[in-house]
Amino acid sequence: MRLMNLLYKYQNGNVTVSLFDDGTKIQEWDGRALPEYPNSMDVKITNYCDLNCSFCHEMSTTRGRHGNLENLLKIVSNLPKGTELAIGGGNPLSHPDLIYFLKKCSDLNLVCNMTVNHKHILGSIDLLNELIDSKLIYGLGVSISDDSNLNHLSDINNKSNIVFHVIAGVNNISILDKIMKNDIKKVLILGYKEIGRGIGYYNESVEEIKDKWFEEIRYYLGKIHLSFDNLSIKQLKIRRFFTEKDWNNFYMGSDGEFTMYIDSVNNEFSVSSTSREK
Repeated sequence: MRLMNLLYKYQNGNVTVSLFDDGTKIQEWDGRALPEYPNSMDVKITNYCDLNCSFCHEMSTTRGRHGNLENLLKIVSNLPKGTELAIGGGNPLSHPDLIYFLKKCSDLNLVCNMTVNHKHILGSIDLLNELIDSKLIYGLGVSISDDSNLNHLSDINNKSNIVFHVIAGVNNISILDKIMKNDIKKVLILGYKEIGRGIGYYNESVEEIKDKWFEEIRYYLGKIHLSFDNLSIKQLKIRRFFTEKDWNNFYMGSDGEFTMYIDSVNNEFSVSSTSREK
């Protein structure tokens, strides 16, 4: 078994944050957590994408604009060393200033992770491997928009830091069986976002898929490395599977407690991408 190596350890208010190279994060505090900064920022750098996914909550298209990353750098430049940036879009690989931005973040000792749709990976494997090998990105999220062949991911370096992103309401829960046969065993389950194009996409089939997740997710706990965003925790009622002690150990906080969302395209921020208040 591969041992974890400590990347950063820093103080954020009364919260001690330890971040390891496999993506593990440990937050420790006494009493009530009072962080001064977000430990992680979900950052949208572009609204350009050529996939036109019918459920896209960001409503990304080929007419989508790129964000001003110089402005974004001014915002993140005062964050503690070790703070994570979860970079997404749209298709973040399409942003012309992506590498420049990642290098500047590296100089600031910020830890960049990036989410890319699996359909965009095939033509970008060399670039992604370059970013991974040079540690310009540490974690790679791979959004699965359908049940397409995932074999091309075998050419990506450092598979231990790749996490599949699936949506409980778009992807059938059977996608987990397919993933379990893959070299990559980490999965982030996202809740269904009924905003953007997700409003028009929503139908009885979505509800049936969500119900299937609710009923069967218990069978995958412990068999595969699962994590959940706060929306899926709410929709699937994940709390029911944990004792109070285990929940207090594993739960990473509500939206806006340790995290936030920045939309550099529209120059907005909020506690999360689904927040109505921006």
